[in-house]
Amino acid sequence: MKRLRHLLLLSFFALAIITTFSACASKQANTSTNRVKITFWHGMTGDRKTALNKIIRNFNESQSKYQVVGSSQGDFASVQQKITAAAKSKTLPTIAQTAYTNVPEYVRGGFITPFNSYISKSDLSDIYPVFLQSSTYQGKYYAMPFSKSVRILFYNKDLLKKYGLSVPATWTDIQKDGIKLKARGITAIAFDQSFLTELGGLCRQAGTPLLTNKLKTNLGKKQTLTATRMCQVLVGCTSN
Repeated sequence: MKRLRHLLLLSFFALAIITTFSACASKQANTSTNRVKITFWHGMTGDRKTALNKIIRNFNESQSKYQVVGSSQGDFASVQQKITAAAKSKTLPTIAQTAYTNVPEYVRGGFITPFNSYISKSDLSDIYPVFLQSSTYQGKYYAMPFSKSVRILFYNKDLLKKYGLSVPATWTDIQKDGIKLKARGITAIAFDQSFLTELGGLCRQAGTPLLTNKLKTNLGKKQTLTATRMCQVLVGCTSN
């Protein structure tokens, strides 16, 4: 019971994406309502904060056993700083939002608990495998997807029609069309912040992720170099 009061299950794929939510509760009772109180720190702001508060409110109203107490800790960077400080002062919340890449550090610090015993396989069946995989560390679930992002490619149908181009079905198609449009002075493609997500996706799709589960890199592999050249060409098709 004491261990659970200091439980911290996390995850959030910071940046793009994608980020995460833990699915375990503290056994600390709320004496005023006789509910199990679950303190939840997050870094949602604006519309995302409004939507999250609604989800929390709806959950609390749907049953009488648990009470989630959401607490915005400012922006995402602020949450991470407060988690680190709270770990030192032993004032951690039940669950918190963080980057899944922080999990190894938290495991070494001894203040994060796996929730394998709190969740069944059926509970995980509707989660995309790639999101679920990023939530594991050393064979245990320390995090659950919460604020994940998925890349979506939008295309200009009118522009394709004007220049006699078909809707691209492969990255090679995008590359070829991009070169043609660039020659006409048209920005062919735009990336969100950078092309690193696309590079990582291409490498993983080719079976050579940039970083393996055993923390080995595939930077020198033929597939990685091919994907890098592809991204370089695509960047060349963007505006300066």
